[in-house]
This record gives sequence, C-alpha cells and structure tokens, in this order.
Amino acid sequence: MLTRPTLAKLAAGAAATAAALVTTTSTAAACPPGSGGELRVFAEEPGHLVPGNVNQSESLIVDSVLYSGLVRYDPKTLQPVNVQADSITPSADQKVWTVRLKKHLTFHNGEPVDADAYIRAWNHTAYGPNEQANNDFFRSIQGFGDLQAGPDPDGSGPLRPAPPKARQLSGLKKIDDRTFKVTLNEPYSGFKAMLGYVGFHPMAKACLADLRACDEKPIGNGPYRMEKWEHNKVIETVRFERYAGDKGKSRRITFKLMENVSDGYAAFEKGELDVVRKLLPGDKLPEARQKYGANLIEVPMASLQRIAFPTYDARFKDKRVRQAISMAVDRKAIIDKIYHGAHVPADGFVSPVFPGARSSCAYCAYAPDKARQLLAEAGGWQGGKLELWTNAGADHQVWMAELGEQLKRNLGIDYEVKADLPYSPYVEKIHANAMTGMFRSGWNSDYPSMENFLTPLYGKNGSTAVTGWSDPRFDELVAKGNRAATPAEAVSFYQQAEDLVAEDMPAMPVWYVKGSTLYSDKFTDAVVNPVGGEPILANFTRK
Repeated sequence: MLTRPTLAKLAAGAAATAAALVTTTSTAAACPPGSGGELRVFAEEPGHLVPGNVNQSESLIVDSVLYSGLVRYDPKTLQPVNVQADSITPSADQKVWTVRLKKHLTFHNGEPVDADAYIRAWNHTAYGPNEQANNDFFRSIQGFGDLQAGPDPDGSGPLRPAPPKARQLSGLKKIDDRTFKVTLNEPYSGFKAMLGYVGFHPMAKACLADLRACDEKPIGNGPYRMEKWEHNKVIETVRFERYAGDKGKSRRITFKLMENVSDGYAAFEKGELDVVRKLLPGDKLPEARQKYGANLIEVPMASLQRIAFPTYDARFKDKRVRQAISMAVDRKAIIDKIYHGAHVPADGFVSPVFPGARSSCAYCAYAPDKARQLLAEAGGWQGGKLELWTNAGADHQVWMAELGEQLKRNLGIDYEVKADLPYSPYVEKIHANAMTGMFRSGWNSDYPSMENFLTPLYGKNGSTAVTGWSDPRFDELVAKGNRAATPAEAVSFYQQAEDLVAEDMPAMPVWYVKGSTLYSDKFTDAVVNPVGGEPILANFTRK
C-alpha cells in the first residue's frame, strides 16, 4: 500500500524454508570467554544512514544494527513480531491504528524513544521538501498530500511549486508519552507488517537539529551504536549495553567497506572477514559451496528479477507479443549458464517466500513453438532490431545478451543490448516513459505482503508502475484485499489481481533471487532473513 519511489536496489509453503539456521563447532582462542569478540562484515560504502533516507542494501545492513523499529520479521514465519512496540492495535475497520511503546526505551545519546520520537521521524520523512527516499511510504496516512509541494499556483513566471500546506501529518496523534494513533486514508489490514521497514524507525531530537551530523554519526536506538565511520574504509560499531531489547551477541560489529563482493570473498579467504553478504561472484559460488559447505547459507529472498514492456510503445500494445516473448525465454538455461544455478526460474509475479504466492504465470513456461504461434497471430514482430535496456555497472548486460540470443533463435528477432546509462539516469529514463525497448526492472519487497509485489509495480499510482499498463479491475481487487479483516483474508483478492497481470503480461518475471551469505566457522546462530536477504548480524555468536 505504501511503496518506495525507486526501482529495486537490484524466491508453496515456503515460509518453512524461508530462513536458514546453521550451527558450527570450532573455537576462537583470540577472544576472552564471554567478551563476545568482534564480527567483521563485508559491506560497500553506504549512501545515507538516517532511516528516512535509506533504501539501498549497503545502508540497510548498517542500520539493521544501529536502529530498532516497532516490529521485526520472524525469519521462519515472516510474521511481524513486536520489538519497540508493546502493542499495535487496529480499529474494527483497519483504518485507525493505535501504537503503544514499551517502557524504558532510549536512544544512544540517552534521549527517550517515545511517541514524539516516532511522530517526529515520520513527519520529517513525509514532508516533501526534505526529499527523503522513503517519503512515499507515508502516502496512505491522512494528510500526506498536504505535506507535498503543489503545482505553480498561477502558471506565471518561472515554474516554482507552491509550498506544502502543512508540515505535520494530520493522521498522527499523540495520546501520551508511550502511545500514538495513526489514521490511514483507506483501511489496510497489512499496516502492522509495513512497520518493520527502516523508513518507520524513530529519530532523536538531537538528530533532527543536525541532520548532516546524524547522517555521519547516527544517533540510533538499536543494539549497537556508531563509534567511527572512515569513509570507503570502515564503519565500527560497539554493543549498546543499555539496549532494552535482546542484546547483541558480539561485543563489536565492524563493517569493512570494499569496492565489490569479489574483494570481500578474497578477504574472507585470507581470514580478514567473518561474513560476506550478498551474492557471491558467479564464478566463485560453486567453489564456495564445495569449500565451505554448511557455512554458506543460500535462501530464497523476497526479490524478483523481471523485464518490463513499455506498453506505451505501439510495438508492445498487443499482449500476444508480450506473451510470445516471455514464452521464448528459457529462464533455467540463463540461470544455469550465467549464475551456476544460483537463482530460481520465476513462474509467478510474487516471491514464493510470501504466503499466497503460487505458480500464476502460464506464459513463463518455455514453449518456443507456442511462442512463434502467438507472435504470428499478432502479425509478427514489426519493430526492427529490439533494444534490451539495463543500467551500466552491474553486469546485467551479460544475462540480457543471453536472453537476446534466445529471442533471436526462437522468434527471429534481432536485438541490441543498451547498457550505457548509469543507474540514476537509467531510472529517470524509465520513469519518464522514454524507453525504446524492453528494460530490466527488478524488485525487492520491503515488507512481507503480496500487496507489496502488486501495488508499486502495477497499481494506478504505483511508485514503480513504469510499464504504462493499468487496469481498474486490478486496483479494485487490491483495494478489497487491503480492506479485508485480516492479512490472511486479503490473499484471495491479491491473487485475483495477480491473475490479471499474469494474463496481460506488462512485465515478464525472469527469476526469483536467492541470497548467499558466507560466514566463518568461528560463529554460530547464523540466520538470514528473506525480507531483504540480509543476515541478522546481532544474532551471530562467537564460540
């Protein structure tokens, strides 16, 4: 329902296998018993660390130890579990939510984590001129529109947007120091699940007074506090002993900032790192499986790699063209050749780690004969050389070229991979409806709900609805799901909405992403949460 404003920072019954718990048996003589020692983690340089402005993995992994939110996600069931919240209670119609905080919560500077801390943070992030990356997550709270800049009031002179009408969300109301109410524009039974996302974390008063300083040295409320950030080299954190929740198991967590995961893998092999996150290099994954066995965790993530069709382009108007292209792609062959089988071929539009996900995409099946028949029925390909777009700098052009070769072989469509735009201008081109061919548009869910794979990508006002496709029936079915009495009752409506997308194919799912985490046998209790695919670092325990 609330969605982030950018593309992915980039898989039945899967909840039971959604997380991996691995125990090992060696010892670490370098650390005195009971000290907890140091956990050294691979990371790349983060962009921002103030939660309202964090939506990329390198920032998220650091904030995961510096901050705590109202809820977290159980890695086995994906259900929201209270952390800072004592209770989160909806009204009968799911529109008004009352949040009650636990006692004795503090920021690292000693300030109380109270109702004001959450209201302060949410208002700051929701206020449009602050240009926070997670602004759009607050769209469903009453008063959001009044916090956004409006159009030029009279159209004369230079285009200058009118200032917002308000600076605070009318849907937030403090009841007492530990209690506040949230009023939504529309009912949403999944609101509690959303609250585990980093954009809903609190903010210290001192942080609001000096945001630049807070971004450099965050005043968090989590199990670890920032000690030092030496840019492009290291971030050092130390356990916050006054943390009111479950204490971090390591005395220190140090993030070694490197250029890429290949450097991280090399450092791990030298004994300089304890944890290597994210996908290992394709050519190293088979080696890691063989060498490290039980210390390599591979789990499905709430993440989908897909290619979108610009349905605003006449060449892609006929859904049979889109269906044919999808059926001409052998997803498994691409995954096996380029990624050594590291991912799972997609057969639906929602990651299978989420309740309600199922095989919904008949046109995702590899069937080149049927693909040629569909394309012929649509009058054949009339578009000349097909452009396949992706952003530069992430090697996506390799698998896109393999996909192009399959289309050339199976449908006779010549192609050209376009991968010259850096990520930011690439995203700008997508959102301007200026794509001149099919384009990569991956998605990583922010909270565990089918709705988060539907509304942002295909809804009328979806933040990443970039294909030009829309359907009022889809929007109404999602709205019915949002209004359902419970998240479980919402699933059938979300599935019906997904079926509409699966028939019209405004985008073609390619694979469900699997995340890989490699860790040292000096540690146990290693768990990876599929929502984000990141290890839960505070749980890692030195033997």
